[in-house]
Amino acid sequence: RPFARQGSPLCARRTRLSSRRDAKAMSPPDADTSAGLSEVDLERSLKASGVGDKAASSYAVPIVDLSNPDETAVADALWDAATTVGFFTVVGHGIDEESIDAQFEASREFFEQDLAVKEAASPFEPALNSGFEHMKQVRPSTGLPDVKESLQVTARADAMSGRWPPKPAEFEARTRAFMTKSHALAARILTLLEPRACPGNAPGTLADAHTLWGPDGQCTLRHLHYPPMSAAGAASLPPGSWRAGAHTDWCCVTLLFQRVGEFGLECAANPRHGATEWAAVDPVPGGVAVNVGDMLSRWSDGRLLSNLHRVRMPAPKPETGEVPVRYSLAFFMQADKSAMIRCAEQPPITAGDYILGRIRSNFEK
Repeated sequence: RPFARQGSPLCARRTRLSSRRDAKAMSPPDADTSAGLSEVDLERSLKASGVGDKAASSYAVPIVDLSNPDETAVADALWDAATTVGFFTVVGHGIDEESIDAQFEASREFFEQDLAVKEAASPFEPALNSGFEHMKQVRPSTGLPDVKESLQVTARADAMSGRWPPKPAEFEARTRAFMTKSHALAARILTLLEPRACPGNAPGTLADAHTLWGPDGQCTLRHLHYPPMSAAGAASLPPGSWRAGAHTDWCCVTLLFQRVGEFGLECAANPRHGATEWAAVDPVPGGVAVNVGDMLSRWSDGRLLSNLHRVRMPAPKPETGEVPVRYSLAFFMQADKSAMIRCAEQPPITAGDYILGRIRSNFEK
């Protein structure tokens, strides 16, 4: 297909994770592949099975060009990618590089401030999924805090009250504009996946369930900072520490913006596929990484499965002995709190209750 890049396994015949049958054949004997596991239990199982720490291999993550005028071909490519590894990169997506670079610069300016300043500027509130946190997220897959800090902006009318940072200047206006563009891209991806993912839905149901800045909004932009560390600092971390331990996301889809030259993101298909092969998701110039989340997995009755991913602690640079910095921006397309997730195999649940349960599993008071 003209929109498939060389080495990108867009269809079942072209990836080592090409089908559930092939993936199952690669599954290690100690992998927990029980379809009855809840998402949190699944993440906890990764520690005992060793899957969460397994080394990455070399298979390629699909790249899909959304600028292709053949919408059917684009939808086919997205479906192939989403039903195999569940993680892919989109190019030709319509978000200009200037907006992405400006949001990264705003993120850098915020994180370069002292810790006490950041905590005062945007106090974290788990119930609102908003604000600044520093090494507070404990992954069920590791039992340890991620070695990172983040600023979460949730697009709900009350969620950011008293949490918009005064520095950098224009942060609120810039972030609102960036979230609008991200929301439009995520909505397009959901719309292209919906006919096969949720065939019982009226067209547009998924996209319409996600709004920005209303009383029920849950879409979130997370600014992520993995700080540089000396070799001694990295060595002093508890054994088994990761910049982000293996996990699935809570949303329908995630858009992950990365900076070229900053590495560490790795992905693997959900163990319920039977596969546990990890691969690097390196930054692609002009590309945005996308993964399926738990909410869409539930909504689709498992036709799509959420993707496992993690951020590895890189080796120190030989010339300085320092672990390099990493920034990323994650836009989580999460349905409004009052949206009802209805599917055949599980009882209905509001998206608000669903997200709250996942927050409680990751943040300790």
